[in-house]
Amino acid sequence: MTKDSDGPVTLKTIAAEMGVSVTTVARALKDGHKISPEMVLKVRETAARMGYVRNLDGARLRTGRTFVIMAFLGFQPEEEVGDSGAVGLLNGIHQRLVGTEYALRAVPVGQGAAGLDAVRQVVRARQADGIILDHTELLDARVKYLLEADFPFVTFGRTELLSEHPWFDIDNEQAAHQGTEALLRDGFRRIALIDGEPRFTFVRQRLRGYEQALRDHGIAPDPALRHLGELAPDTARRAAGPLLDAGADAFLCANELALLGAQAGTRDRLGAKAGAVGFAQRSGTRLGDYIAAPVHSAHFSRRMAGARLADLLLRRIEGAAPAECQELAQTTLISTGG
Repeated sequence: MTKDSDGPVTLKTIAAEMGVSVTTVARALKDGHKISPEMVLKVRETAARMGYVRNLDGARLRTGRTFVIMAFLGFQPEEEVGDSGAVGLLNGIHQRLVGTEYALRAVPVGQGAAGLDAVRQVVRARQADGIILDHTELLDARVKYLLEADFPFVTFGRTELLSEHPWFDIDNEQAAHQGTEALLRDGFRRIALIDGEPRFTFVRQRLRGYEQALRDHGIAPDPALRHLGELAPDTARRAAGPLLDAGADAFLCANELALLGAQAGTRDRLGAKAGAVGFAQRSGTRLGDYIAAPVHSAHFSRRMAGARLADLLLRRIEGAAPAECQELAQTTLISTGG
C-alpha cells in the first residue's frame, strides 16, 4: 500500500499504514528506544517509501529542542604524527546518531584547556540539547557547572565528585595492569611509565593499575621510572633517554603517540640495542599491527566508545537518571610484532 492523498505524511499516516501505534512510529524514527531492531527497520522503510520528512523547525518550536549535540574533545596539535583519538570518537558518535534527528557539532579543545567558558556559553544560549566532554579532571569544573545547571551531558571518563553524573569510561586501571603484567611475564622488571598529567582522572587510574601490577610481583614502584606530563610524541621521545638512564628496561605508554615517541627516544639512546627494550600501551587503534617491534596493547575501540557516549547522552536527554547512564568497558590484550 502507498500513500494515496495529497496531504503531508505524518506519524499517524505511517501508523495507520502499518497498523501500529503512533508511539511506536515516533520511537522508531527517533532513536529506537524500547523498539526491536526489526520494527525500527520496518518503520523507517515505510516512512521512506511514503516520503515522510519531519519538519524540524516545527519540532523545535513545539519541543524547545535544538536537535544538536555538542562534543568538546581534546585534539592533539601534533602535525607530524597526528592523533586518531578524537577522530575515532567522532566516527562512533556520528554512527550512533544516524537515523536520529540529531546533528553533531565538534569543538576542538587543546589539552590543558578546561573549556568551562565555552560550556557555559552553550548552556546559556541553548545552543545544544546535550554535551559530550572528554579529558575529565578529578573535580571537573565543567561537570560541576552542568550538574548545577541540570543540563544533559556525558563524560568520557569519570570524576571524583560525589554527585552522580553520566559517564562512559575505559577501565584504565585494568588496562595499565594488563600492559604491565604482560611486560613482567616477558621478564622485564624495570618498567617505566609514560603518561599524562596527574590532574586527569584517567592518569591517576592508570598509575594505580601500573603500581599494583608491580606490587603483585613483589616489585616496589620506583618514582624515578615515571614521566607524567603532556602526552605528545616529542615529549615522550625526550623522556625516554632519562628513563633509560634510570635503569628502565621497558615502557608502559599511555597511548599510541607516547609509544611512538618512546620508541624513537629509545633508538636515539641505544641504537641497535633498542630491540631489547619492551613496550606496552593502552590503544584505541590497531597501530601495533604495523610496528616491527613487539608491542602489548590493552585495546579498546574508540569508535565503540564514541557510539556508547552518544547513546548514553540520548538516554539522558530523554530523562534517564544519571546513575542509569554510566558504563565501564574492559580492554583486551593484543600482542603483536616481533
